[in-house]
Formats: sequence, C-alpha cells, structure tokens
Amino acid sequence: MISPLVITLSLNNLISRFTFLVALLVFVGGGFVVAQADPITVQAHLVLGTSKEQEGKTEFSNTIRKRLAKVFKWMKYYELRSKRMSIVDGATKTAKLSKTAKIEVSNLNKGKVAVSLFSEGKMLVQKSQKLKSGSCMVLAGESGTDSAWFIVLSKVK
Repeated sequence: MISPLVITLSLNNLISRFTFLVALLVFVGGGFVVAQADPITVQAHLVLGTSKEQEGKTEFSNTIRKRLAKVFKWMKYYELRSKRMSIVDGATKTAKLSKTAKIEVSNLNKGKVAVSLFSEGKMLVQKSQKLKSGSCMVLAGESGTDSAWFIVLSKVK
C-alpha cells in the first residue's frame, strides 16, 4: 500500500511542475507580445514660416498651414525636408532635418511620444504628447523678424 506521505510528495511535485510550466508560458508569451507590439510611425517635417514668397520651394500641407497661420504671424509655410520614422515601444530614434537641426523621438507607448529638438548640438526644447491620427505636434526654432522654422510631427496611419 502507498503511504499518504508518498501521495502528498507526488502531488506537490506535480503542482510544482504545473506552476513552473504556467510561469514559463507567461514569460515566453509576454516576451512574444512585446516583440509583436506595433511600432508608431511618425512623419517629421522641417517647415519655414515667412511673410515672403519663396520661389522654387514646396508649400506645406494646406490643412496644417492654416492651423499655423492662426497662431503665428507668417502666412507662407514651406516644407524644407521631411523624414519618416517607425519607432517600436520604448525605443528612441534620431533624425537630422538640416545641417544644424535634429530631433530625437521616443515612443513612450500607446501613441505618446517625447521629442527633443536640438540646434547646433544644444537642446532647445523637449515636449511629450499623445499623437493621434490627424493631430500634430509643433516645435519652433528661433525666429528672425521675417521668418521662423518649425518642426511639425504627425502620426502616420
């Protein structure tokens, strides 16, 4: 006859193995979910705002141009450069937008991004915001009397 002590030890061993298996599945499954997280894709635009007509330059998106004109004094907005970045959760990417300007964009999760704007190696501004499709984040650089430059960051669908 098998003693109750042997049955208890066998049952404890079975429970320990089951617990280990469940923990292993949670660990491996959790890692898989993180690896499969959708990255956020953002478009960064370097934009010149000015009062003067600029021959040979591409006018910026009409929708965003109208939004900028409501806040800033310039009526003309030209796109100088554009960069698209795909950034996984928790990661940071850097994009050089001109000889002197670069940005670092961090994906903070669930559509929230943090952006650092640098000019000539010095950080000018840091900003974080939840980016939804159709919305944008605007960062401005130093302006002269007749122009200014902006970084417009938008989420790509």
